[in-house]
Amino acid sequence: MRMAEVSRFQYTRACGNRRTYDVTLNVTRKESGIYAYAAWVQFRAEYKGSGLMLPLVSDNHESAMREARTRIENDIDNLIGVVE
Repeated sequence: MRMAEVSRFQYTRACGNRRTYDVTLNVTRKESGIYAYAAWVQFRAEYKGSGLMLPLVSDNHESAMREARTRIENDIDNLIGVVE
């Protein structure tokens, strides 16, 4: 079983204030075999959104990382769980 992987990236919102957010992403594979992720979104060291541990549909680690990042970017663009 793969251990959790934590990565960091920056994402600039496509509209609104067009802020660049710092994102910490944690992707893990649960004992059931399901991948899940949690993300913490910050702007200038202030938390703007904290993700819950959410399941992914991907069946391998690389696609789970891509799926989680795509979801986070979409959430930031649409201000879902993120305060601008």
